[in-house]
Amino acid sequence: MLEVHLRPLVMSDLARVLEWSRDEAFCLANGWPVGLPAEQLQDWFVRLLNNPPVDLVRRGIVVTTPAYPAGHLVGFVDLRELNPLEKRARLRVAIGEEAHRGQGVGYAAGLKMLEQGFAELGLERITARVHSSNTRMRSLLEKMGFVLEGILRQHETRQGIKEDVYLYGMLREEFRPPEGIRLLESAQ
Repeated sequence: MLEVHLRPLVMSDLARVLEWSRDEAFCLANGWPVGLPAEQLQDWFVRLLNNPPVDLVRRGIVVTTPAYPAGHLVGFVDLRELNPLEKRARLRVAIGEEAHRGQGVGYAAGLKMLEQGFAELGLERITARVHSSNTRMRSLLEKMGFVLEGILRQHETRQGIKEDVYLYGMLREEFRPPEGIRLLESAQ
């Protein structure tokens, strides 16, 4: 049985993040530079932990399985560009461990973060942006209940190719977590 939990990132998570940074598919899907030097990534991670941006809520995605009963960090989920005045933010889900991609982990983590955004932070709107080639993330957003609101045509260059960016949105009253799923946990 696979359980998904969210928790704050800690310094001991750096080794996992460095592993993910060597995965080209992960980097491209999440807008990370491919081949970023480990020292630069470490500096960024330490700054993020010691002085987190005020407009960012980031949680590590931890799965517990029989093989990892204490939990295993497999990714992170964000509410970024948090704007308390406008009561909105942008969601991002990143699964670093390839074995857990497409297994429902991102879905569970995304729902938990949506619940936190709407119920705990009082947000009224959560958006997401995704490149047209990231069909897995587009499907995930639609499964969670996001609505496609627009397409920025040929908006960003990725690997030398102009690519569309899809814009999704969800209003608080549109959020419908599946029956029987316990979402909120202690934020720690």
